[in-house]
Parts: sequence; C-alpha cells; structure tokens
Amino acid sequence: MQWIPYSLAAAVGFALWAFFGKIALRHASWAQVGLVYGVATALLFGALLLGPARRGFAGTNGWALAAGAISGALGLTMFYLALDHGKASIVVPLVSVYPLITAGLAIVFLSESLTVLQMVGVGCTLGGVVLIGVAR
Repeated sequence: MQWIPYSLAAAVGFALWAFFGKIALRHASWAQVGLVYGVATALLFGALLLGPARRGFAGTNGWALAAGAISGALGLTMFYLALDHGKASIVVPLVSVYPLITAGLAIVFLSESLTVLQMVGVGCTLGGVVLIGVAR
C-alpha cells in the first residue's frame, strides 16, 4: 500500500498544477505556460536521474518511453488549450476522465483486472464527468 501516499500527493500536485496553470494563462499564452512547465519538469527529472532513479530504457522500454512522452506532450498541449478557452472548474474534471481510458487500456493490453467495487467506482467517475458536461 505504499502507492497510496504517492497517489494522494499526485492528486494534490495535479490540482495545484491546474489551478496555477489557469492563473498563469491570464497573462501568458498556453505555449508559454506549457514550455515553462516542460522546462521545470525536465530539470526536476534530470536531477532525479542523477540519483537512484536511474535505469536503462533500451529495447521495448524505449518505445514505451517515447510513446508516453509524445502522448503526454500532446495531452498537455490540449489541456492548456482547453484551460485557456474554458473554465478550470469544468475543464479539469472533464480531463480527469483519462484514468478511465488508462484502466481500459490496462485491462485489455496489460491483463490487469478490476473488482466489482472498483468497476462501480469507475462508473461513478464516468457519471460525474457526464453530469459536469451536460450541466451548463
């Protein structure tokens, strides 16, 4: 259960990232905000790679790393565009549907499974996103 504190810290980090990103977009373009985020991320992970987080990523891990980086960069670009044109209180919950997509991909391609209770939680998440989308 070591993953729970990391997950909660990630949720807080993502919440602050979106909140401050929306504030930054008041005076900067989505491309400027994305670039600053990217540079900060590169510096942080660059520093971490100098320590115990260092691993090799050749072979099959190399393509997954590249695909993840490209997907993340495209997702980040679309996120900042959505945040620039929409309300954070609507955009962020709608974008938060990505775990449902990840769960589906993990079930199909990584042979992972969900319990009935976890499936109910996924359904509630999807229901919440639908309610946010239709309530204007």
